[in-house]
Amino acid sequence: MDLGILRRDGRTDPFFDGTAADRLMIKRCEPCERPRGGWTEERSDEGSRREERPLAGERRRAHEHGRWFGPDATACPSCGSEDLAWAEADGRATLVTWTVLHGRPGADGTPPPPALLALVELSEGPWLHTRLVEVDAVDLREGLPLRATFVHPEEGESYVLFRP
Repeated sequence: MDLGILRRDGRTDPFFDGTAADRLMIKRCEPCERPRGGWTEERSDEGSRREERPLAGERRRAHEHGRWFGPDATACPSCGSEDLAWAEADGRATLVTWTVLHGRPGADGTPPPPALLALVELSEGPWLHTRLVEVDAVDLREGLPLRATFVHPEEGESYVLFRP
């Protein structure tokens, strides 16, 4: 099933620049990613001094609280910042749910192969709507590990799909 020709719209330039280079670009909230820190005391031969450092696990907690967003996000729901930065995702995802889309038969009566449309959760946390490839519908199950794969059409923008 053909997706048609994808075109960028100015807001999506970093996403499509990434897909052209086989990189999945999503957004993250830099203000929320900054460690909130706390004071730690360091002792040395010269005495003690106070220094602000991230609390243990602060980076991990920011990641767990969903500071990463899909490419269409415009603001962080946690802090309200509109200062979302583009960052590369690792391309790993988990299948959340899917549907099988059957196309209309062609003039000769032959139906096209079904399209597998899915909602996947990226390892960074955001959910993306996508299409699945290189898998049969009977093999799909919730929690199936997936990897990003990229399509580079002759016309239009490159795009991302997912496969097991």
